[in-house]
Amino acid sequence: MNGGRLSSGSRVAIIGGGIAGVGMAASLLFNARARGCAVDVRVYDSGDPSGIAPPAVLTPECRSRLAALGCRIPLEWRAHELRGVEILSHGQREVLPSAPGGLWVVDGWPQGQGGVALVREVLAGAATAQGARFIQRRVERVENQPSAPDAPAAVRKNGPLVVRAQGSGERFHAVALATGAGPSLGDSFFPGFQPAPTVAAVQARLRQASPRAAPLARLWLSPLPTVDGLWLLPGAHSVYALAFGPAVTPADLCQALMMAARDGLVEEGFELAALETTRLPYGPGRSLVAPGQLAVGAVALGHPLQLGLTETLASCSRAAVALLDAGLEESALERRYVRDGLAEMLEDAAAGARSIPWLRRAGRRAPQAFLTARSRGSSGGMGGGGVLGLSAPTPLSLLSTARWAGVRETMASWVRTTVEPLPTTIPSMEPDLYYIVDDDPDQREAMTQLLEATGARVVAFADELALFCAVARRPPTAILLDVVLHWVDGLRLCEGLKQHPLTRDTRVVVMSGLNRPHVRQRALEAGAEAFLPKPVNPERLLRQLLGMVPATPPASATKSQEALSEESGRYAS
Repeated sequence: MNGGRLSSGSRVAIIGGGIAGVGMAASLLFNARARGCAVDVRVYDSGDPSGIAPPAVLTPECRSRLAALGCRIPLEWRAHELRGVEILSHGQREVLPSAPGGLWVVDGWPQGQGGVALVREVLAGAATAQGARFIQRRVERVENQPSAPDAPAAVRKNGPLVVRAQGSGERFHAVALATGAGPSLGDSFFPGFQPAPTVAAVQARLRQASPRAAPLARLWLSPLPTVDGLWLLPGAHSVYALAFGPAVTPADLCQALMMAARDGLVEEGFELAALETTRLPYGPGRSLVAPGQLAVGAVALGHPLQLGLTETLASCSRAAVALLDAGLEESALERRYVRDGLAEMLEDAAAGARSIPWLRRAGRRAPQAFLTARSRGSSGGMGGGGVLGLSAPTPLSLLSTARWAGVRETMASWVRTTVEPLPTTIPSMEPDLYYIVDDDPDQREAMTQLLEATGARVVAFADELALFCAVARRPPTAILLDVVLHWVDGLRLCEGLKQHPLTRDTRVVVMSGLNRPHVRQRALEAGAEAFLPKPVNPERLLRQLLGMVPATPPASATKSQEALSEESGRYAS
């Protein structure tokens, strides 16, 4: 150490092996070498599977920052370039064009890794080449324990911060937290640490039937009451979907995708290949530094309208400079890193998060609010620049126009009769068409044979997302819906169907092996016209759907009844 600053031989721990973690390692080593300082950097990478690896969107600034850190940009990364971002809200849409060569979508899924994983791999290679070492351990806490005066010299020179990871402890002079917007260490990083607030989100990967990449990313604002926004980011062989909102659920994302397929925003016949819940940063953190400690990346700041890695990489470079130039005292780090380095980015994060509720209120005026804000130009600052990965509009200008659009729309709604938006063409219900949704093939086959024996047409689904898309194109007479499904809860699915104008009049019969009063009550509250316990009684099923039961069921119906009965042992449990 040199006057409280990092000097040759100083040890720095980075908690988190994602983009922010490896970006921080590369930035710190690059800036230290430029100052003639040899720093020992250890990256604690828990190695936990990240689930869905999203694609990466590289803006010109992203690519410049990566190149400056010694990353080689593969030529294939520019294979898919976005022409712009389309904003949709309540039937209105506008396109914000990107500059030529502006937005590259990097993605290898499903044949290879997701784009974020690919960029992380390149950054990790650059950090390793400069001397970073990766430790495959999960960090539990960080302790500030200055060594005793009588401690051995080898202990005293290794710094006062102890990183506890899976039973081991190592000393460091500085520690950076780069764990992303998911669960962070909280007070286990340092007492009083307040990371960026987060909002619930659900992400999915859609496999397309035809290998073609759309030229536009899409942001659909408030497609559902529980969804603030739906991102649709195209790749060469897939679409990445991300829905966010305080109460968003996987069922909400599935319903929004049904609507997107109906409106031509995604290709019909897509397959839902992966789905999981996640968290997004939703504003700035409030307490980001302690003596020798700081937070970088999404754990420190961010908002859902960011498209790209610019803000994450910028926070890494500013954290590295602060540690090397300002010293490790809390006041010095606060001044150099937070007030001087992140002030503009923290302000942008706050403005971006505050724009979301105003854009919801703006309704059909929201797309125009983006255009109006864009016409005001970019800030010209050194931060991430504009929202959506573009140079403009900036978060502050968007907040201003979104607020005004929200006020105008609210005032207009006082004198306007609310009319629920519907598509221009609404398919008519097909009589004698029934949909069965059950993840058990024997149950699907048995009920299909029973209903077809009465002359009805039956389509059986193992995937509830396929049901959503089919209902939008061909509304049936009724839907037989199991409670336990692959992606979402059947009761939540029933509720979503009954709330949407395209499907609210469709009859839904819920089935479940959990024949409990509370399950029955939840099904009826969700809008089901009936609850049938499993094993389903064929006569009761036919009476419920058709209002009558044949005096002598056909042979196929008898066979179906036997098949349904054979399932009783398994489904009654």
